[in-house]
Amino acid sequence: MNLLFLLLLLGTSSVWGQTSYVPPTKVLKERGSQLSFGVDSFTTSSVVDKDGKKVKLSDGENFGRYQGEVNGLFGLTDSFNAGIGVRFRHQTSTFLSGTENINAKATGVQSISGRFLFAFDPVSKTQFTFEGLFRYAPYTNEDIDTPNPDLTKLALGDEGNEYSLGLGVTHSTLANNHYTLRGGWRRPGNDLSTELFWNGEVALQFRYVTPLAGVDGVTSLKNSIYENDPAERPKWNTGATGLYNSINREYIAPYVGLNLGFAQVWRVEFKASQVISGRSTDLGTGFGLTLVRRLDESEEKLVDSQFKTYDLEATVTKISDKKTYVVIDKGLSDDIEKGMKFDFYEFDYVGGNTLVARGVVIKASADKAIVKLTHRFNMARELKEGLVGRASLK
Repeated sequence: MNLLFLLLLLGTSSVWGQTSYVPPTKVLKERGSQLSFGVDSFTTSSVVDKDGKKVKLSDGENFGRYQGEVNGLFGLTDSFNAGIGVRFRHQTSTFLSGTENINAKATGVQSISGRFLFAFDPVSKTQFTFEGLFRYAPYTNEDIDTPNPDLTKLALGDEGNEYSLGLGVTHSTLANNHYTLRGGWRRPGNDLSTELFWNGEVALQFRYVTPLAGVDGVTSLKNSIYENDPAERPKWNTGATGLYNSINREYIAPYVGLNLGFAQVWRVEFKASQVISGRSTDLGTGFGLTLVRRLDESEEKLVDSQFKTYDLEATVTKISDKKTYVVIDKGLSDDIEKGMKFDFYEFDYVGGNTLVARGVVIKASADKAIVKLTHRFNMARELKEGLVGRASLK
């Protein structure tokens, strides 16, 4: 991980891209694709019972979970995406059985998943989505309520398939800050209570990097069939963890992250989280690293726009205080019309030609026009007087 991070930092400016962050509610355009490779870990510090009482692990006890996941997402239409994925899990635990320390582990395919994401028409800079997930668990855990059970084999997770449906909303500003809320209903597996999942996230997107922070949470709907009779739960070897075979589980887990974009279509995502409270779960620390390749037709058009041929050229002469409108020095006499789209570049006559913003003409007079900015592309470049605006008559 350290080597990868060093290589990214040493990359030249020509290597870095503009895809350091994509809101979770942003769909791929038709024929777009996204492929991600992720690894994450979770280490238990203490277990919380169904009543919220924290129980520290005994000396020598521990639990660690390590996962790898590959996911693909595809743009079937401009508003509907579908994806598939597979998750591998390896976990280890040392726990006390009587007076003996037992070392146990489990390794295998934890789930095969399918998901969809549907985007409604955006309202100004706000995007609403509807999402769904199905996760198939291809394993069964061994019952240790038998003579001479093998305590070195851990349960791989909760048995049964997972279903969820949810809604999401992201508001994006012209400064490329993104505020996202997501939530929905989930059935996490056999014999477990249904629950509500929720997430809030803030991302501040810069040219090459995006710091972000958020919180994940689960609120139980408290319909576990074992709530009043926990002794009847399946008898699995879960080691020193309370993550599985839970009764009305709940948790809150804040996190921070840092994304790095490079080579136009690639990004790396770092994430650190901490489960700080809950019921029938574990408190502990998680870390994640994900490599993402996102090839979106809209992003290809953005890159291509830097090299396309334009019919008109103008110069920015004035900028509004909030930098949401600009005035250009061409108007009706130069064939500028209301509704015409302009791309604004920083041009230095020695090879520099950087796309900074895009907008649409909302008012035109004889020798000038007002353009409302709709997108900012390169936050390291200042929005200022003298930028070159280019438009096509087609």
